Amino acid sequence: MSDSRPAPTPQTPAGAPAPGAPLEDRVRALAEEVVGNTDLFVVDVDIRGFQGSRVVSVYVDAEGGAGADDLAALSRSLSFLLDTEDLVKGRYRLDVSTPGVDRPLADRRQYAQHVGRTLAVTWERGGEEETAEGELVSVSDDGIDLAGTPVPFDAVREARVVLPW
Repeated sequence: MSDSRPAPTPQTPAGAPAPGAPLEDRVRALAEEVVGNTDLFVVDVDIRGFQGSRVVSVYVDAEGGAGADDLAALSRSLSFLLDTEDLVKGRYRLDVSTPGVDRPLADRRQYAQHVGRTLAVTWERGGEEETAEGELVSVSDDGIDLAGTPVPFDAVREARVVLPW
């Protein structure tokens, strides 16, 4: 007697992107899994190049800053998972680093470590885009205080640290 039930299909874990999702999303999901039990958080994933010669850049940070040992451990674990899952076809180079000051702030958790520094922030207010540069005075759950001007996180379009030189 044959069983007419359909064969089980692999399930995508809750919160994981579907197999057809963009490669950046799938790499981000693996990186999020690796940093899950650490102080690190994934800020951005950038993939450049073509199959066989890609550069996979994963940017992470921590509220107290990410150390070299943290980055090395993440790189080893993520490299192992990428190879095991065979997500990036062909040869690739994996770069794991902190975002650096030349990249925009992409995660709310990044702001706290820049209190006291000068930021250039573009945000939307009343349908208009505004840009201002000033000292990041404080950070709350809802937004930032930029030199006395409250800016909600939901309105921020881009924020960058202004270098003093």
